[in-house]
Amino acid sequence: MDDAIPLLERLVATPSQAGLDDLGAIVGVILEQLRRWRVPHAVVGRSGRPRAIVINPPRDAGDEVLLLNACVDTAPVGDRTAWRHDPFAADVADGWMIGRGVADSKAAVANFCELARHVSLNPTRGAPHPRRRVTIVFDCDEHSGRFGGIRDVVRVHGFPAHCAIGYPGRDEIVAGSRGYWRTVLTLRGAMGHSGSETVPAELATRKLAKLLQRLDEIAAPPDDPGRFPLGPRASATWVRTGARTHSVTASRIDVAIDVRLTPDFDAAAAQAAIDGILADIAATIGGAHPSRYATPRSWPAYRTPDDALLPRLMQRAAEAVTGTRPPLVTCGPSNIGNFLASRGTQVLAGYGVDCRGVHGADEAARLDSMTPVRAVYAEAVRRYLAGQEP
Repeated sequence: MDDAIPLLERLVATPSQAGLDDLGAIVGVILEQLRRWRVPHAVVGRSGRPRAIVINPPRDAGDEVLLLNACVDTAPVGDRTAWRHDPFAADVADGWMIGRGVADSKAAVANFCELARHVSLNPTRGAPHPRRRVTIVFDCDEHSGRFGGIRDVVRVHGFPAHCAIGYPGRDEIVAGSRGYWRTVLTLRGAMGHSGSETVPAELATRKLAKLLQRLDEIAAPPDDPGRFPLGPRASATWVRTGARTHSVTASRIDVAIDVRLTPDFDAAAAQAAIDGILADIAATIGGAHPSRYATPRSWPAYRTPDDALLPRLMQRAAEAVTGTRPPLVTCGPSNIGNFLASRGTQVLAGYGVDCRGVHGADEAARLDSMTPVRAVYAEAVRRYLAGQEP
C-alpha cells in the first residue's frame, strides 16, 4: 500500500475545521510523521497557535523558490445528517476514502510529506541554477479566507518565485482564479409587534428580500472566454437576525456578502455595485434606518500566463508520467494564489488527486490516484532543480 495512505487516514480522522477545531491536534499528527521519517521541518506561529509547517525553507533572499503548498484546515462539516459516512471515520468504499478534507487538501499534505521523505528538494552540485530550491508549506489558516498561514510564512521567508497548490483534480491544471470582495452588511428597519394592525413600510426583512434579488443581478459576460472564462458572481453566504420570537419584527439583519471578482470586475466595481443596491433599497423601501457594511476584505483575480515556466513545467511533468498533458484552466474559488500572485509569484492552484464532493457531504478522494499525482510532482521538482526548462 502507498505509505501516504495511512497518514491520510490519520489526518482525516483528526478534525481541523476552520474556526471550529483546535488545529494543534492535526499539526501534531504531521509533526510526528515528519519526525518519524526524519524530515527536517519548522513551525511558524506562536506557541499553541501554529500557523504553518515549513519544510526546507529558503536560506536567503536570493533563492529562487518553488513552493509546494497544501492546507491542513478544512471547510466545516455542516449538516451531519446529509452525510452517509462519518466525516471523520476515513471510511473507504470502492477505492474512495471519504471524509471532510480528504480531497481539500489532506491528500496533498500526505503526498507532500511522502515526497519530502524520498525526493531531494535542493539542486545537486553543478546544477545550472544553484539558487533554486523547493519549499513545502502546510497552511493552517486558509479556509478562513484570511490566508494567515501563508502571510506569516512570507513575512519570515519572503515571497516565492513559483507556487503549486495541491488542490484536487488531475484532469486540469488550474492556472488562475477569481478574486473576492467580502463584507458583512447590516440592514436596519422598524421594530414593532408582528401582529400590529399597521405594517411599517421600512421593514428590514423587505430590505433583505430586495438585497437578495439584486445580488443575483451582479453578473457580467466573461472577460476573456479563452483565458478567463468566468464572470463575476455575488452571494449572500449567511444571515443573522431577530430576537428569536415570533411577535417582534426584526430591526437588524446582518448578511455576509461574497462577490467573486474577475480582471475586469475588480474590488472597486464590487463596492460600487453594493453601494448601488443600498441606494436602491433606501430609495424604494426607506432610508430612515440606514444600511451599512463593515470594512471589506478583498484579493484580486489572477491568471498565470500559459507560457510561464511553472505551468509549462507541470504540464510536461504530467505528460512524462501519465502520457497526457492536462489543459490550463481558470477556477471560480479563490485561494492563497490570489495573495501570492499580487506580489508576482507564478501560481498554479490545482493539480491533485481525483475527487468528489469537495466542501459537500461525503467528500472523497480516490486512493489509487495518490501515487501518480505524487509522481508528477516529483518529476516537476526534479526538472525544476535540474534546470530542464520546458
